[in-house]
Amino acid sequence: MEITPLKIIAQLIGGLGMAALFISYQQTKRKRLLFCKLCADVAWVAHYLCLGAVGGAIPNFVGIFREIIFMQEDKKWSKSPVFPAIFIVINWALSITTWKSALNLLPICASTAVTISLFVKKPRVTRAICAPVSVCFIIYDIFVGSWIGIINESVALVSIVSSFIKNDLPEMRRKKAGNRS
Repeated sequence: MEITPLKIIAQLIGGLGMAALFISYQQTKRKRLLFCKLCADVAWVAHYLCLGAVGGAIPNFVGIFREIIFMQEDKKWSKSPVFPAIFIVINWALSITTWKSALNLLPICASTAVTISLFVKKPRVTRAICAPVSVCFIIYDIFVGSWIGIINESVALVSIVSSFIKNDLPEMRRKKAGNRS
């Protein structure tokens, strides 16, 4: 693979996305998690477009609007299950219209899972679903030359596991101990 200035810029922009995602997985408040995810999506759209990887840019582009809607959790209209369905349909429609290969299925399937996980409103569930999402993106990133994406998803997996140990495991132990009483 040829290294060009645009590809170097893409990796640097991806680094910003990686930082925002790492911070997002450490959040215990849903609104903060969503804000960090939104910032990451903006960076990843630019990153994948610089690489010419439209299949990776699409779910991040749709994700920007998804996070904006999901952050409006204090408004009744934002709680409608119609929104996740709309975002999933838009992702799939854009993917089909820009189809290049079966490789495009990886980011779209991953985005479908993320949309569901973010709508659930439980950071623990979001983290659990995002682990296989990271695996899908690692495979995609290998094929499109997103080296920072590979690092990002590997770090995301470590971040998800560390957050599980830090936040979720103690809570699960407390609940288990409470059930024995």
